[in-house]
Amino acid sequence: MVCFFQAFHDYYVDLFKDHGYYEERWRMAKVQYDLSFGVFHHGNLVGFVLHAIDTRDGLLTAYNACTGVLPEYRGQKLIHSIYDHSIPIFKANGIKRCTLEVITENIRAIKTYTSIGFRTTKLFHCFSGNLNGVQVQDQEIREVEFDVKSLMSHSSQQWYSWENHVRALARGNFRAFEIHVNNQVESFFIMAPTGGYVAQIEVMTDNILAWDRLFSIMSRHSAHIKINNVDSRLSDKITHLLKAGLQNKLNQFEMEMTL
Repeated sequence: MVCFFQAFHDYYVDLFKDHGYYEERWRMAKVQYDLSFGVFHHGNLVGFVLHAIDTRDGLLTAYNACTGVLPEYRGQKLIHSIYDHSIPIFKANGIKRCTLEVITENIRAIKTYTSIGFRTTKLFHCFSGNLNGVQVQDQEIREVEFDVKSLMSHSSQQWYSWENHVRALARGNFRAFEIHVNNQVESFFIMAPTGGYVAQIEVMTDNILAWDRLFSIMSRHSAHIKINNVDSRLSDKITHLLKAGLQNKLNQFEMEMTL
């Protein structure tokens, strides 16, 4: 973890300093350390890529869960070397695709990944802030069993990023809630038990009050909300998130490379 924190000390966002947070996050993402690779200099780790391996969209995929290079070793194409080494190993293990996410402001990293062979496939928006104090009644909230098959029926997982996919969330300590109106499921959300992080959020009706009811319920769990990686094509969802008082201060590209 020493190399990790040194590599990210000048990053675009402040990182948690709790080692356990990253160990849990990478476990949920399904990081395989035997298919993750590093560069060493005089026996010291100076650059690395952690890969999570899982099947997504019917393809065995390697997701770049974390990349880091110590500042004094940047510009030496260490990430190129790691992928040159890893791609033949991926192919030998039946992996058909590599994916990653990168902050849109990180131009150096985007150029690096593009030169390796990645192409941009999605734009994600990240939101955070305090929800407006709209309180709406006439709804029932039910916590439901975290069943992957059932939750996947609520929304198409193609809209969600790797770590927000229900398969990843099922390996963590997330809670799922349905909001019922007139005995029908109107919306649902998946939320961490503390901290206000919302991993998935969906409204399944055109009722103009549905979003207000959803945000009203969410605000009872946490006044401050954080929602990462909302696909830019979901314009209606984005409009309602902004209207509810959340701010979009960070964006990410999803990039992909077919092997």
